[in-house]
Amino acid sequence: MGFAVQWLGVRGQGEPASRILSLNADEAENIQYAYEDAAESAGGNREQREDARIAARQRILVSRGLQPMGQSAMFHVSRQTDALAHIARERQACLVSLCFDCSGKRVRHAVATSSAGGNVSLFDPNYGEFSSSAAGLPDMFEGLMARYGSRMNGYLELESMVIQGVE
Repeated sequence: MGFAVQWLGVRGQGEPASRILSLNADEAENIQYAYEDAAESAGGNREQREDARIAARQRILVSRGLQPMGQSAMFHVSRQTDALAHIARERQACLVSLCFDCSGKRVRHAVATSSAGGNVSLFDPNYGEFSSSAAGLPDMFEGLMARYGSRMNGYLELESMVIQGVE
């Protein structure tokens, strides 16, 4: 969460390498802990816990000077095409919370995206920044999901995405 939120703050500034070098590990850790504290304080059923995670992400974005746009959109993996179309909307930045299944356990991970001029940049804290045309986003995303589905990452399988637009 921490690096993805930081990247949203520097998107569009300089070159990808300089953006990545500007990210601060201590700051990312503080953001992550603040998110976990806020998100984990909620009990209840799965839907209530997801609502708490969404609210926590929105508070973190605001605390970092970013403005959430509208409501978060949740997409099941069966609607991945719709989710990617949502991400690729022109002149939009997004915080994307990926929910993976790992042998019955849910694993979450945040990435960030930004689109402009018919191109989409995707930042994954584990793998760096990637760019493609909006039309190439599905292939780029599938490549990233293949990495998470590998033995090295514990055969994670994407279950859903929660997308929050950001200004």
